Amino acid sequence: MKISLVGLSGCGKTSIYLTTLGGMTPNETRDLGPTVMHDVKSHNYLGLEISLWDFGGQEEYRQSYFERPQLLTNTTALIFVLDLHQPEQFDEANRYFTNVYKVIQEGGGAPTIYVFYHKYDTEDYFEAKLKESLVKAKALPFIKEYTPQAYITSIYRQDELSDVFRQILIADFKELQDSVQKAQENLAKLNSKIIVSDVNGNVITHNIKGFATGIQLREDLRDYILACNVIRENFLTTDSANFSAVSEVKRLDLHVFNYVLSVMIMLEKGAKLDDPNDIKSLLKEMEIFANVILEASKED
Repeated sequence: MKISLVGLSGCGKTSIYLTTLGGMTPNETRDLGPTVMHDVKSHNYLGLEISLWDFGGQEEYRQSYFERPQLLTNTTALIFVLDLHQPEQFDEANRYFTNVYKVIQEGGGAPTIYVFYHKYDTEDYFEAKLKESLVKAKALPFIKEYTPQAYITSIYRQDELSDVFRQILIADFKELQDSVQKAQENLAKLNSKIIVSDVNGNVITHNIKGFATGIQLREDLRDYILACNVIRENFLTTDSANFSAVSEVKRLDLHVFNYVLSVMIMLEKGAKLDDPNDIKSLLKEMEIFANVILEASKED
């Protein structure tokens, strides 16, 4: 799957990537310089190979993409970012999108189009102007012509932005979408803090209020999953395994299913316990989910 992240210079493309798939917080992206030409990152998400192309938006780079159209070919998901803080650039952004999509079409492509109405936050902008910019952005000609799937986004709503990216990553896999929705419904009923991820530490869903690390888990939890998965593979020699870590105040249970899916259950001392049957039911559903992931990766 090739995702092309496109937009004018300074619209926030690289910050979007870094706060979702790059493991950074919004504040850590404040001093970023502009992307030079294009930057390509590869990710394995749920066993699916993802290639994300971050195209620099400066004028000289934009022209070079049209002179080298092969850079945009094979795009399966085109994410176009509109900077709501720069409404004076909307007309230029409209022309840029039109040219980009024309190049992709001439190369035989027909990507799914997504538009991010981005920087919908008042960190450095007035709310009234944001609302006015949003109305103008939605009225742009390319929006009306192509009717893309659109999202109002901000890196300061990191959890929401990450959820949008997760939806895009599995958009072509209906069974995965259904399994994620079922997992979310099950988690909503439980008191335990639970994170469902793949074994690479890419978050699929969770039920932790205020949890905002982007798609990737924090490094220590990723390392823990990796270490347990290595033990599962090399020592236990099974496709699935359970691990527990206990202290005086906390307990962490990790379940690995079919070597692809991780379910992390965190309990604090004194917290209300869930019915064991509810936890057992969740884990059974996650085992089925792991099988769906394996089938989807084969299709991809």
